[in-house]
Amino acid sequence: MWTCVRFVVPALFVGVFAFPTPSEGCAVIPPRGVVVEVATESAIIIWDEKVKTQHFIRRATFAATAPGEAPVKDFGFLVPTPSVPVLEEVDDRGFDELAKITAPKIETRLPPSSGGCGMASAPKAVVGHADVEVLAEKHVAGYDAKVMKAGDSDALAAWLNERGYEVRPALARWLKPYLDKGWVVTAFKIAGTSSTGASPAVGAAAVRMSFTTEAPFFPYSEPDDMREAKTRRLFRVYAIANQKVAGVLGTKELWAGNTVWAGKPGANEWKGVGAHLKIPGWAPDEGTWLTEFEDAASPRKGGSDLTFVPAADQTPIERPARIVYAVRTDTGAAPAFAVLAGAAMCLFVSRFLTALVNRRMNAQ
Repeated sequence: MWTCVRFVVPALFVGVFAFPTPSEGCAVIPPRGVVVEVATESAIIIWDEKVKTQHFIRRATFAATAPGEAPVKDFGFLVPTPSVPVLEEVDDRGFDELAKITAPKIETRLPPSSGGCGMASAPKAVVGHADVEVLAEKHVAGYDAKVMKAGDSDALAAWLNERGYEVRPALARWLKPYLDKGWVVTAFKIAGTSSTGASPAVGAAAVRMSFTTEAPFFPYSEPDDMREAKTRRLFRVYAIANQKVAGVLGTKELWAGNTVWAGKPGANEWKGVGAHLKIPGWAPDEGTWLTEFEDAASPRKGGSDLTFVPAADQTPIERPARIVYAVRTDTGAAPAFAVLAGAAMCLFVSRFLTALVNRRMNAQ
């Protein structure tokens, strides 16, 4: 899982705030006394199998509560990846374009007739601890990002603690498997506002992370102290690959996420998505699949990452159509005859009554 690392000065704020972030599944690192939970999150995962490269973009909504009263000064995230990522700013309206593609079709019917996250490499530098190496640095989309390689979780925890991150034991346990595999960790930090009780101010831009990996994945794993989150949340993933995919937790456990849409968008639809994501060399065609998943599990099984594999059933899936009933304007033979007959009857009755009245008046 990508770790959302929260770097803040203790503050008084209770609320929900939304913004695009460079990480996926989120392991939050708040300051002491602050409770932060993920309310909603969406991710775009683009898998280029030919070059074993994953492009990843994520946005989320957080709910945060804290005692005391002080301004929020900083905010941050930690994101583990199997290789050094390339970071670029993207327009998160790509999410909106994908939502249009997978939206339910609208069927208009008549009512019944009865009326019824490229990163420029910086010189390698040892920062603070011999076991923590800064591989690259970049300012992107309002974030100061550092890509680091650490010998172990203790060294990285010490490095983070020195910079204001509260690395609780659960977070250190969460980081250990990634560091043991030789993964790198990217730390994102943004400047917040200076007003009391305000959440960090973030622009509309999102960060794309592009990195090489053996298989497309989402860092679904969470620190064990986050798995009992009280806030109900919805997790949505748009997976783009050369075929329909399914999600697997760990090596074989079936993921509880529902496949709500799967199909091959048209060339014009892909053009709209690509205009916002702007990924060099990425050229989806009419054979490219888009698979959308929804996961409302709360708490989620956060012990394993989510890997995407070819789905056994490659049948397209669509959301149920939305039925819109229109006002009837049909003028078929039967309705037309009924209207004419009714009009003729009204005319006959009117003339009959008029004649009857005239006779009585003449008789008087």
